[in-house]
Amino acid sequence: MPVTTLKTLTPHNEHELRKLLEHVYGIEPNWIRIQLDEEHLATIEIETEMDIDSRIAVVINDGGMKAEFSLFPAINKGKTLDNDAIENYLIKEKRLYKELLNWDSIKHAIQYYLAGFIVEKVLAAEGMPAENGQDAWMKLHFDLDDRRPRELEDGSVDFKDINHIVTVEENQLLISFHPETAGREGTKVTGEKIPAVKGKKLVIHKGRGVYFDEERQGYAAKDGGYVIFESNRLSVNPIYSVYGDVDYSVGNIKFDGTVSVSGDVLSGFSIEAKNIIVWGIVRDAMLIAKDDITVKTGIKSTGKCVLKAGRHVTAGFIENSVVEAGHTINIKSYCLNSKLYSEGEIIATSGDGIVSGGEIKAFAGIHVRKLGLDQGPQFKVCVGVKHNLEDKLEGSMAEKDKLEQTIKAADEKIRKLAKMNPDITKNPKLKAIIASRSLLVKKFQTMDERVDQIIKSSMHPMPFIRVDDTVHDGVILVFYGTEKNITQSEGKGKFVFDKASGRINKLKADAPLENLVSEVKLN
Repeated sequence: MPVTTLKTLTPHNEHELRKLLEHVYGIEPNWIRIQLDEEHLATIEIETEMDIDSRIAVVINDGGMKAEFSLFPAINKGKTLDNDAIENYLIKEKRLYKELLNWDSIKHAIQYYLAGFIVEKVLAAEGMPAENGQDAWMKLHFDLDDRRPRELEDGSVDFKDINHIVTVEENQLLISFHPETAGREGTKVTGEKIPAVKGKKLVIHKGRGVYFDEERQGYAAKDGGYVIFESNRLSVNPIYSVYGDVDYSVGNIKFDGTVSVSGDVLSGFSIEAKNIIVWGIVRDAMLIAKDDITVKTGIKSTGKCVLKAGRHVTAGFIENSVVEAGHTINIKSYCLNSKLYSEGEIIATSGDGIVSGGEIKAFAGIHVRKLGLDQGPQFKVCVGVKHNLEDKLEGSMAEKDKLEQTIKAADEKIRKLAKMNPDITKNPKLKAIIASRSLLVKKFQTMDERVDQIIKSSMHPMPFIRVDDTVHDGVILVFYGTEKNITQSEGKGKFVFDKASGRINKLKADAPLENLVSEVKLN
């Protein structure tokens, strides 16, 4: 009787293997002889006259995500399935998705099968699980929670310095934004699609002063300003508005744009900005602006208020304050007992138009309605010289002294090195110091020219003081270094300096100035 010998690739116990063979081939138990080795791999002899075709079995499990197949060789002269038949069965009969078939495993399984091995539970195909989309997310590049007061040296804190605003610069990246992803749908071994869950959407509403930067994939500031980020609405406002007073609830303000205060600026607080507008009163505070400062009502100080503007200062009234402007100081009503320093003009021609007391210095000119008050304090009104000339000269002289000391130190080093080896071709350090000294000497020699240039640029060619009503006694007019004491109140007029005589002359108030363009333009 014919005998077919088969082998297994996976371990078995004899009872289970016998049951499997009876089931797969439909044969009687006494036709089967099984011998197990130490690893429980079996050598099987099937003795029968029947011709039994080879068998293939496919099991799909894990919810359609895995397909395993088993191959059983033919008995005697039964039909053997070849590669094409097996692949056709997997794809057409069992409808396994071709793109997911594990061809390497199938190929190796068929090779063993054709060599007479029973091949069991080989992975034919594995599904591709769905990948759910990621939720949209963002990263802030500014800190809205930084509200810490400044710690003082004694360990206490200055609550005036609480940072209430977050300022940003032009084109600064504010938020990195990563939109939600759709995810990737999965596929079962039969080709059935598994839908992916799309990530949760996150909407950032683009407000004023913000644009989306495609390259950096985020939201950036169009211009400098302060950030507002509420309810996912992002804005950059070039104007920081304080609705009320600048007090402990607001703190000191430092901002690159314009600051607008609807109330007062209380004593002890400061504002630094590009432009500052205060609708109320400024007390003993400090205001510093890159461009302009406007105080609609006025400045009322005990002597501790300081205003500095790169361009213009405009105030309703000024009392007991220090005001500096790069171009113009414009007083809408009066100024009392204050120090005014202008690189251009000081103007007080509306309202009372009074300037009295303190220290008044303007580079180009002064135009007021009234200078001084009846029985008011004596004070000087100076024009024609920049008020910081003395500081500049002191700085230049200090620099000149420092250069001189450096040259002397270089000379001492040169003497010491020259004693060791005077040949500069063989003494590179000596050569370097001599070259450096030469540059220092050239710079030192130009210092006098620089001082002359500072003085020249700080002297206005045609300064003036114009009074449209009265100059009271006690006022001292100063042009360059020349003074004129007003010992008796005078009427309106324009005071100028006559270079030929070296005297201060009075002209009609509306008299044109010789050799002077009507408006002095300061850059």
